Amino acid sequence: MARQGRRLARVPEKDEQSAIVQLLRSLGAAVYVIGHPSPNDGRSNRGTGQTAGIPDLYVLLPTPRYGSGMACAVWIEVKATGGYLRVEQRLFRDRCTAVGQLHIVGGVDAVMRWLTKGGWLRRDAICVKSA
Repeated sequence: MARQGRRLARVPEKDEQSAIVQLLRSLGAAVYVIGHPSPNDGRSNRGTGQTAGIPDLYVLLPTPRYGSGMACAVWIEVKATGGYLRVEQRLFRDRCTAVGQLHIVGGVDAVMRWLTKGGWLRRDAICVKSA
């Protein structure tokens, strides 16, 4: 009997964002969470009131430890596996690219790949969970 592939459970975006924030702060980055209303502000059902398309995180990274790069700022639009950009988010990403602003879309895996490429993480230091 052939084994059927199992679908992996989708990790909620808020959990992806929490892991990203924790990782970045462990590297000494200043992380600004954009548009997250306080649970006590009485507006939790009315959205955040921010401009449509603004990413979830704005990050100021220190100089990389393992490369010759420089400190930098980056916008991060957190997306869970299978998530996609809305029109306003694509427009913001495209405008960032046009003016040389760094912009990442994805979950913790995408951020880790970017950090490794930039020298903030070492490839041999990344622990990968096996299913």
